[in-house]
Amino acid sequence: MKIHSLSKVLVIPLLVMVVFVYFISEKWDRDYSVFVFVPAVLGVILYIFHGNIDYWYLKKFPVGLDRPLIGWIEKYFTPYKKMYGDIKNRFENRLEWYLNGRLFQAVGKEMKTVPEDIKCMVACHAIWMTLYLDDYLVGDFDRIFMYKHHFPTPKNNTLHAVETDSEDGVIILNTNLCTLAVLHPKDYYNIMVHAFAEAILQTKADFPYLSEEAIPEEVCGWKTEAILTQSGLETIEDRIIHIHHFFVFHEVYSRLLPENTKKLKTYFNIP
Repeated sequence: MKIHSLSKVLVIPLLVMVVFVYFISEKWDRDYSVFVFVPAVLGVILYIFHGNIDYWYLKKFPVGLDRPLIGWIEKYFTPYKKMYGDIKNRFENRLEWYLNGRLFQAVGKEMKTVPEDIKCMVACHAIWMTLYLDDYLVGDFDRIFMYKHHFPTPKNNTLHAVETDSEDGVIILNTNLCTLAVLHPKDYYNIMVHAFAEAILQTKADFPYLSEEAIPEEVCGWKTEAILTQSGLETIEDRIIHIHHFFVFHEVYSRLLPENTKKLKTYFNIP
């Protein structure tokens, strides 16, 4: 049997302890009920650190991605189709570890669980962009919040689709725009690439000096104004647009901006 979550397995003996303490306190002496605090405290610790425990366990004993997730990746994530051998294995292993090492939450009227395919969609972009870097978890950005629409935040009270906050270790995304960017990459700005580009820039120094010339519109056919309209952002760093186009429209970008391509490949350690 494959164990995907060690923390859930560890809950079982704690529950047994609670039942046992309750049994002996009812049958012999109620003073024994004080010992229920032992499994209770251990349970709180387990809840707080369950992500770390599961991440450590799966790094030691990887079980592999579930078949439905592999099916989603094969169908929708184009970069995966170009991977073979050790690189493909590295991508799958890191994706499994990322999914178990990061917290995803859907935000609405109340917090909800994010569907596995949506989590996979976001995580695929993180692993793709850091495939040749050591820090595939992207620093301390350990919480990803998903809205179904544009959202305001204390940091930016206008409606927007993407935000990173290094102080809180948070990435916030519009699920709908994420999905559209995967299904129609030529028509929609990929805010997942944007978010992880912004996060990587905050965790990895020594970004190279790129050409100051404007990115040719031929790369994707978009003007910066169109990207701002889609994302709801007032401004976007040129570095992030370069990184976005480097990954999303790589063939055209590398042909039109070969020197920048060499520098970005070095920055992301891409052979």
